[in-house]
Amino acid sequence: MNRLAIVEYLSNKIKYTEDQKELIKAIDEAKEEMERAAHYFEQVSTPELVDYAIYMDQAAKSRFVYLLKEAKEKGIKVDNSFKQYQEDIV
Repeated sequence: MNRLAIVEYLSNKIKYTEDQKELIKAIDEAKEEMERAAHYFEQVSTPELVDYAIYMDQAAKSRFVYLLKEAKEKGIKVDNSFKQYQEDIV
């Protein structure tokens, strides 16, 4: 079972609104974007691609932090693994 299916299953169990479910999925997708950007950074070596990898990483982190703030404002609690990512970013 993939991570998105698990998130969907849990959000159905907890009875979030559709808006909250979409935000939770977006947070999970942003986390995956950060992981992909980090992996891409490790794979490239040419200066132009390194610059692009850094840009991808920063964009993914900015989106992730923004979505976590949105979740906090809407009273959505996130799992500790998401909080760890935020601590690593800030």
